[in-house]
Amino acid sequence: MKPSMTAAMVLAGCIAAALAAEPAARITRIDGVASLMRKDGDKWRQAKPNTPLSVGDQLYTESESFIEIRYHTGAILRMDEKTKIILESSSEKSLATKSPLGKIWVNMKKLTTQGTEFQVSTPTATAAIRGTIYKLTTDQDSSSTVDVYDGKVAVGPSDRLKQEQKKEEAQQPGSEGVGEVPGPEEIPGPYEVSLETWLTIVAGQRIAIRNDGKFAQGDFDPDATEEAFVKKNKELDTEMMKK
Repeated sequence: MKPSMTAAMVLAGCIAAALAAEPAARITRIDGVASLMRKDGDKWRQAKPNTPLSVGDQLYTESESFIEIRYHTGAILRMDEKTKIILESSSEKSLATKSPLGKIWVNMKKLTTQGTEFQVSTPTATAAIRGTIYKLTTDQDSSSTVDVYDGKVAVGPSDRLKQEQKKEEAQQPGSEGVGEVPGPEEIPGPYEVSLETWLTIVAGQRIAIRNDGKFAQGDFDPDATEEAFVKKNKELDTEMMKK
């Protein structure tokens, strides 16, 4: 084997090893107290700034606390108090995180890896986004609300909801399956149709999904006076975009 080929192979191996060793995300800010449980761990420990995160790790914010993490793609996720997330998967082009409880803010406006898709799932819904800003809230009863502040978000049923819907369909004699759900503007009233297919909502729109899968869509003013969590995120986003 020629020396030049050997050097090239060694360099390629080093690059691959470096990419493999890169953490899925890193904690970049903590206000208050947050807890971390490592993959396959059985104990929560106090989380600290600059801590690297791997797939399978879990984070939880205590009362009056706030945490920011930055994924290796440059995507930002911030957690309000009493919020839990689980890092589900991570690759160069795709991220997936679970948010079973609480309130998160996602900003994908300053990616280092372009074209990356980020999926966040709750017990009732999955939100797929690229280059956008949105807030997602998951309540104690597993109901979810997505508010889009910039760009657009595709929202579909969660895996759990899909499984429950399939069971219901199988129990209906002569069922031929469920077709496309009509657009939200055609729904006669709120929470009248189950979320069974993907819907796209844009800036200034929100969608609320109950724990039984029924949903309603409405509008809101992204520039109106907002709750403290939203104000804080807008301020941090402004600072981030200046850098």
